[in-house]
Amino acid sequence: MIKTVPLSRNASKRAQVQCVTKQIIKKLDEPYRSYYDWEVKLFVDPKVNAEAFYMMEAGRIAVTEGVFKVAANQDELAVIIGHEIIHIVNKHPYEMEKRIQRADIGINLATMAAAGKIADQTMRSQSDVILAQTKISGIGAIAQGVSQFGLKVPYKKNLEKEADIDGLLLMARAGFNPLAAISMWKKMIKQDNRKVPEHEYSSTHPSDEDRMNDLLLNQREALKQYNAVESKPNCGYRR
Repeated sequence: MIKTVPLSRNASKRAQVQCVTKQIIKKLDEPYRSYYDWEVKLFVDPKVNAEAFYMMEAGRIAVTEGVFKVAANQDELAVIIGHEIIHIVNKHPYEMEKRIQRADIGINLATMAAAGKIADQTMRSQSDVILAQTKISGIGAIAQGVSQFGLKVPYKKNLEKEADIDGLLLMARAGFNPLAAISMWKKMIKQDNRKVPEHEYSSTHPSDEDRMNDLLLNQREALKQYNAVESKPNCGYRR
């Protein structure tokens, strides 16, 4: 990303992102707090987006300037950063890639076995060959569909749900108001200007309704942890 997307030159916004990230990381358990090599960068991009990249004993977070169009204060900014930090701490990028590789290997082996049985059948004419090829292509397409929607999408959705809930509790422990998660995601939903809404079955993220319900159900515990923080952080950000 550093090679392809310009880094932000806005010192104020960079400082705010760094401050919120630092405050949240302070509340992580070891080895993530002290021994992980954390780095967060702010990129010049109008999209409302943030990404987490996991490497062994390291965490990289990319935040776009477009986030500031939605996040009105440090608490709403903490919602996004807390979510991404959980992706790294819980090794979500690594676990997702491992799941994808396992699914692809399993599906490919099953497809090869089925295709082999079809190919072993006696073929007496060109139409038999075409029919066999059509069957093999159909098996491949079905297998890929099963892999995508039966294995990969549900697993990715569970990881996103985990990042939402654990991120909410983490930001609260760091002294950021968890109620900001509700206001932030309401604005994120309005910001999402897809012409055709993505069907929940094919989406890699929880539905807007499920996401809001999860955040509301965990507010009591989050507020309890937030209220226990005597000295709240001050990252100097309010739009």
